[in-house]
Amino acid sequence: MSGVLKMARTVYVDTSRTATNGKKRKPHYVYDGEKVFEVNKLTKLKDVDEVFIDTLFPEIYEEVLELLKRGIKVYLLKDIRILKKLRLENNLKKSDENDAVVLSKIPRDGFRLLTVQEMEKRVKLWPLINKYELLTKRVKTLKQWIKNDGYDYELRGSIRLMEEDKRDVARKIVELLSDNAIYREACRLFGFSDSIEAAILIAKLPLNLRLNVLKKFVGLTPNCKGKYDHKTRMHLSQLATNVYMNVKRWKDKWGVPEEFKEIVECLPQRRAIYRLQSRILKTLRRAYFLANNQINDGPTG
Repeated sequence: MSGVLKMARTVYVDTSRTATNGKKRKPHYVYDGEKVFEVNKLTKLKDVDEVFIDTLFPEIYEEVLELLKRGIKVYLLKDIRILKKLRLENNLKKSDENDAVVLSKIPRDGFRLLTVQEMEKRVKLWPLINKYELLTKRVKTLKQWIKNDGYDYELRGSIRLMEEDKRDVARKIVELLSDNAIYREACRLFGFSDSIEAAILIAKLPLNLRLNVLKKFVGLTPNCKGKYDHKTRMHLSQLATNVYMNVKRWKDKWGVPEEFKEIVECLPQRRAIYRLQSRILKTLRRAYFLANNQINDGPTG
């Protein structure tokens, strides 16, 4: 036999959701086994065969899909908590550069292989979610106009059509996630057969991140000063409201977690809904880890 066996070139990436957009841009940090460097797009990585990433943000879905279509294998870290453990063991400070290096010390079974099919679904989801959020905002605005002015300006017909369109978009989103292991597990834990809000939260939230990071992302931490993802918080608040109303309506006939029932029964409505939001985040993370324990390389989220 002639020729030399080529070793796969592997890189490890601490990903950023603001690498290409945002007021405060932060690049992706890449470790190639020798040095750490920066890229603004994962698609600018040259001559690589494998890419290991810590977090899969919606903002990088299309970049990951393009890598996969090029034949590059992309692996997602299953549990972000291992990064902190390894930083402590190696006496490293928390930084994006160090996290890229630490990723290289994690065994392969700590990651799962992403697939073209999974990422194509995620890319399809994003415009549907944007449309659902736009319709939600418009319906709310028009209803508020009618309420404030006491006159419908013949808008009720438009509202009805928008609500029909919104239901159709919701159905498409749920259908795309119907075979997603995290979504199925979350619905089981919540006692729902389906939930559009849970589906969108699973699509938008990087559930492998720590709970306090997720809380900060949706504004459930002190001193957030309005700097959080308001649209994702809207879905979380709506899901908490749905849980509250279902507990009030169905009581013991609904298989919701007992701690949810205790919150609803012991607190006033506003405080209960706020408290439920933290519990819902915790439950979604639990669904994520349960799903990842059940399967290894499947499209779990």
